[in-house]
Amino acid sequence: MESRFVSRRLPDNVNRIVSRFPEEVQDFFLEMISAERSVQTIANYAYDFDLFFSFLESSGKTLEQTDARLLKRFFRTVENGYERTVRVKLPRRDARTGEVRDEWVERKHFRINSQSGKQRKQASLRSLFRYLVKTGVLSRDPMEEYEDASLKARRRKKVPVFLTREEAARLISAVDAYHRQKGVKSAGWMEARDLAVILLFLSTGVRVSELVDLDMTSVQADGDSWRIIVTGKGGKQRVLMLNTKASEALRRYLAMRPETEDNALFLNKLKRRISRKGVSEIVKKMVRMAGLPPKAAAISPHKLRHTLATLLLMNGENLRVVQEILGHSSIQTTQIYTHVINTEKDQALSRLERLL
Repeated sequence: MESRFVSRRLPDNVNRIVSRFPEEVQDFFLEMISAERSVQTIANYAYDFDLFFSFLESSGKTLEQTDARLLKRFFRTVENGYERTVRVKLPRRDARTGEVRDEWVERKHFRINSQSGKQRKQASLRSLFRYLVKTGVLSRDPMEEYEDASLKARRRKKVPVFLTREEAARLISAVDAYHRQKGVKSAGWMEARDLAVILLFLSTGVRVSELVDLDMTSVQADGDSWRIIVTGKGGKQRVLMLNTKASEALRRYLAMRPETEDNALFLNKLKRRISRKGVSEIVKKMVRMAGLPPKAAAISPHKLRHTLATLLLMNGENLRVVQEILGHSSIQTTQIYTHVINTEKDQALSRLERLL
């Protein structure tokens, strides 16, 4: 009988995935839970390992038989994208009784393997094999052998995509326009929610995972202003003050928020905690409604985080302050935004006009 891995900290779909792993790998997840790694981090490890163990099974190999050559085959197999089958629990409303019940649905997704995705999969397996060697399950670390024999990929620095002030203003205005257009049926509180979500992204730079994890207790009134307590990577908390516009939007949403037993700050249409995908869909709808230019057409919640960081630096804010607002553990991560803001470079190019 298959052992059932169950942790109350993890969603059911992640517990189901971990249950399929060898017992010693399940122990690795118990260590991560004990170390208070975030739910999203643990889920990412589960998804990466699921790909790897599916590959091992299809290759007729075991964990103990893994070597540098097999790892190279795995990374090459998923390099240009891969299909992932996931089971998700979705609430379904009975059309006759109106009762809402959870139902497991199997879905297939094709995922593009970005540069950061490739690096994360390598980091995930590196952590796993180090743990297995440390605990005596394996006598050698195949990831070390793989990395010693592999050519180092060139790191390509990309300038982060962000919205200008004018584009950000258009995105905010798009919320009202979207809910006023003919054919859109949504409760008034959902419009208030969408505006609060967009303004929180643009005003605080929270990650989408941080936003969906906000509870009613994460909000603190401070006179006419509001603060939110954000739990970031590694369980680190930071307190962020909302500007007047974001405070007013949140106040309006809270006044209209439906009564529910769910303690989540932001709800979906079934009055349960909104998902990452649900938040991403809100942003996509507003981006389309705003009619933003091609560069901004693929704006995601994370790109709104880029927008806040860039606008803060353009406004002359200190890099260390921006680091604290974003919750970066290293200032080097924050420095990527300085590639966009370079006043001396702009002035040099402007002075060139005199010579032409």
